[in-house]
Amino acid sequence: MDVDATLAAVRRRYEGWLAEHGPDSSRAVGWADPDLQGLRFDVLAHVMEGTDPVSVADFGCGTGALFSHLAAREAPPPLSAYTGYDLVPAMVAAARAAIDDARARFVVAGNVTEDADYVLASGTFTIRPGVGDEEWAGQVRPTLRGLWERARRGMAFNLLARGAPVKPDAFSADPQEWAQWCMRELPGSRVAVLHGPPLADFSVLVRRDHP
Repeated sequence: MDVDATLAAVRRRYEGWLAEHGPDSSRAVGWADPDLQGLRFDVLAHVMEGTDPVSVADFGCGTGALFSHLAAREAPPPLSAYTGYDLVPAMVAAARAAIDDARARFVVAGNVTEDADYVLASGTFTIRPGVGDEEWAGQVRPTLRGLWERARRGMAFNLLARGAPVKPDAFSADPQEWAQWCMRELPGSRVAVLHGPPLADFSVLVRRDHP
């Protein structure tokens, strides 16, 4: 797989959605239903424990919708700091323009560069234009290893479930295979999978044994 070419195609796809739908629409990041997008955010947030404030790194932050969701939720733990990372400069610019909060900052980057209590990736691995599932999985695995190294307490990510209706350029996978991979390949991990309607994706929640 030509990683640079594939990631460039991913950037173009999201740039097109952002230009077509605008930064206030969930469709800018590929979500037709904003309520389902919010539900997925809630599912990923289940990885966070305790009542003390926590820091979050958002890998593939888009226009910053996850920050807005976490900042508004009443369930503990509260958010102390957030860094959003995205490959698409236009997405980062839109997030910076929309969100004025001392806790939040947004960075153009293809990886998480600083440690955080929790690393979340919402929809980040869905689009894989021009490559097949196995090729894309070969890119996702080392990316997850890198995210785990930055996560002091835990990590959560989602993937479309195999068998769900998906577009030709969308990556889908088997929930148990990815749960087992995380248990095997991410040192010190405790893994749970959340999967079921109305979401077509599954979420993998990974916590450290001794955060």
